[in-house]
Amino acid sequence: MTATIRRLMLVTDVRRTRLALAALLGVLTILFGVGLMGTAGYLISRAAEHPAVLSLTAAIVGVRFFGLARPLARYLERLASHDVALRSLGRAPSTRCRTCICVASSLPSSR
Repeated sequence: MTATIRRLMLVTDVRRTRLALAALLGVLTILFGVGLMGTAGYLISRAAEHPAVLSLTAAIVGVRFFGLARPLARYLERLASHDVALRSLGRAPSTRCRTCICVASSLPSSR
């Protein structure tokens, strides 16, 4: 898999930082989703015991944080990954055209 990604990066001339940013944002999206599931589950199970509301505030704030951070990270991840994909698609044909022109110019003329 890494060999395929390496070859694609060479052909399309994509920066590693852009690809790493998209991957990092994808990992953050997953971590925020796990955090949301964990804090929401804790909040539901703790609230079933009918404690004072003040003892639930940390869990409530956690659910709000993860509930807002996950879609934001998801949006930024999609923005970054689409940027990588569209930049690579934009550069790949020009690279192939330059290669074909170089090969064609080195061939002997048929006339």
